[in-house]
Amino acid sequence: MKHLTTSKVALGLITRWLNDPSPILRFLNNARQHGQAIDRFIVACSHGIDQQVLARLRREVQVDVVLPHGDAGLNGHLLAFGLSRDEVEGLLDVPSWSRHREVPYGAYRNAVLIHALLTGMDYLLFFDTDIQPRVLTAHDAGEPSWHEVDFVGRHLTHLTRPNVAATSSDYSGYYIIPPMNFDGLEDLLVGVGKDLALEYLAKSDEHGCLNLGPQQPGLPAPTDKVLGGNLGLSLDAPRRLAPFFSTTYETGQQCILGRGEDTLLGQAVRQSEGLALDIDLRVFHDTFNDFPHLPDVRRREVRDRFHRACLGWIGRNPFLTWYQAQAGLLDADFDTVISQQRESLVVGGARAAQFLDDPRFARLSDALADSLAALPDMIARYQRLMESWSVLIGHLVPDEVQQAPAAEQDDKVPLVA
Repeated sequence: MKHLTTSKVALGLITRWLNDPSPILRFLNNARQHGQAIDRFIVACSHGIDQQVLARLRREVQVDVVLPHGDAGLNGHLLAFGLSRDEVEGLLDVPSWSRHREVPYGAYRNAVLIHALLTGMDYLLFFDTDIQPRVLTAHDAGEPSWHEVDFVGRHLTHLTRPNVAATSSDYSGYYIIPPMNFDGLEDLLVGVGKDLALEYLAKSDEHGCLNLGPQQPGLPAPTDKVLGGNLGLSLDAPRRLAPFFSTTYETGQQCILGRGEDTLLGQAVRQSEGLALDIDLRVFHDTFNDFPHLPDVRRREVRDRFHRACLGWIGRNPFLTWYQAQAGLLDADFDTVISQQRESLVVGGARAAQFLDDPRFARLSDALADSLAALPDMIARYQRLMESWSVLIGHLVPDEVQQAPAAEQDDKVPLVA
């Protein structure tokens, strides 16, 4: 572990369009206000760059831009590093780009992560465009109260501890599921794999699905849950990490991006004998881009956001269930879990469509069928990614290569973030 005064810290951002300097400037100014040195920002941008915005940012700080779908520089760097063309394609290939001009969330984050590893960064901190480096601590009579935080410092304080590979925390701000209550809500939540949210939503008339954070973070605690928009990674021991992975599938003539590219990172870290810590840094997430307005699910914009989230969870769930089944982490078998989700979506989707007067929700069970049809291809993509990742890590830390006995290898599920 390098001393912090000599460590290189990068902040990572993923976005379709780089046309607004505000997200980067917010976090850059926050770091400077707290005396934190940032080596560079690494931005994975897929659809377009406003060159004036980029020039403005580069007057303030180094900004490296990488394409998450076929970046020539990243491709060449990996080839020069010793990977074969097939191995590079395994790391960087994005089939959904040529077909739909869409990039999975995992591919975005991998472009940032791999660039950080190849350029010698020691720490990588991810934030998202709708995240702010402050905590919403109260919201009384419509007036929010804020507490500015040392985003970089808080993450680094814990990333420098022994064996810590990742730091993360939940957000303050509105929950991604807006307040709602109808006959069939439980079925809908089970169907999209969010049944643990039922108890929380049952009390939405009390809290309005608004989450607050403390002015002073509590003690860190080990966790399996990490969030990509508030995530720190220690890069000094890459074998504790894993690449991100998320799915895509087609339904209703649309390409859907599966959510949860960060869902499995905590499990990957644990299998690698590292630690992921919840550091209780509840930075603000402007979930619906109109805070402080209460998210009303009957408004089209809010309903659209929730519907996209449902499709994203449905894209994630078959792969996540397969992964957990392979790792022995399920109480039931794969078919039982998926069957329950399918049956719940038929009932919950229909009732949600009636409650919301939106027929799209009645087709969620069809989306699950389409997601399941894409699962074999997603598993093959994941396995190819993991093979290429293993080769990359072997080049990064060749002196640490250790082969487990064949029997032990057969018992392990490959790591994925």
